Amino acid sequence: MATPLGWSKAGSGSVCLAFDQLRDVIESQEELIHQLRNVEEKAAHAKTKVLLAKEEEKLQFALGEVEVLSKQLEKEKLAFEKALSSVKSKVLQESSKKDQLITKCNGRREARAPHHTYVNGLFPNRPVPVSKAGFHSNTCPQLRIQAGPGGPHLRKGLKGPGRPRK
Repeated sequence: MATPLGWSKAGSGSVCLAFDQLRDVIESQEELIHQLRNVEEKAAHAKTKVLLAKEEEKLQFALGEVEVLSKQLEKEKLAFEKALSSVKSKVLQESSKKDQLITKCNGRREARAPHHTYVNGLFPNRPVPVSKAGFHSNTCPQLRIQAGPGGPHLRKGLKGPGRPRK
């Protein structure tokens, strides 16, 4: 059998020396592999840290946007509530005015309407007299709706059915 290169045929001392050298080389290679794995882990860890920092920056930006939008939404909500309150107030005022006008008109109608009209108006089983123009006796006979080629229009200039005012 041939002896490997670096081995001596003479004695066992040189074989032990070769084994020791080989073991040292293997141990140093294992140490280098271990160090290389540590470097790879550290590089992957550093890469993950960079990605985490980028995502954290995106998250902080998004949280800032959410805060700005929340404040804007709150301002718009307050403006809407203020406008709604204003509209409700105006509606209440207009309703009150309407009720006052209705009360005022009813008082005037009662004062100038004949007694039988008022009584007939309260009891629906008895028909209310209607004029030839199609109006109830307590409404204004000066107004009349006429249908023409352009559609129905309210015209003030008529007295009675179909006669123009002179």
